[in-house]
Amino acid sequence: MTEPDPFARPGTTPTPRRRHPAFAGPRDEIDVPPLDHIAPDLDPPWSKEDTDTPDRTAAYQHPEGHRVGLRVQSRGLAIQTWITAGPDLPPIPDGTDIERAEAQAANDARLQPGRTWHTVLATRTSKALAADLGVLVRERLLPALTNKPRGIPAPPQPARIGQPDTTPQKEGTQK
Repeated sequence: MTEPDPFARPGTTPTPRRRHPAFAGPRDEIDVPPLDHIAPDLDPPWSKEDTDTPDRTAAYQHPEGHRVGLRVQSRGLAIQTWITAGPDLPPIPDGTDIERAEAQAANDARLQPGRTWHTVLATRTSKALAADLGVLVRERLLPALTNKPRGIPAPPQPARIGQPDTTPQKEGTQK
């Protein structure tokens, strides 16, 4: 018989370890009321469509082919909203060159046919979810049909300590 080695490790039963990345926080979820209860009522000619999942999605149709959609994202942390432009642009009227140029400029400034514009409502920061969703749809999505959004400006960055101020000087003060 062989004698046990004094440096040998005692036999252990390995235990399964659950590994989570260091940046993974607790998976929180927000209880969002059913979307068909908080979805805004749009003025005619917009009409609300029936969807397969009225508690998670809502859709609106316009006679000119425009569509608005709302969807609750996973875990209820956000509501995604979008608007898709209809298939046709308003016609350019017959008239003077100036009137036609103005009509063409208005068509160029709007969301082009078939294009989509998205916005998101963070449910975690919303105090009045139904009112905030209505404001988002009426003041951000619907105006995109006539005035194409260029993007959301970045929030101002706080000044860094020890960094030189890079604000531009007035023209008259430069030497």
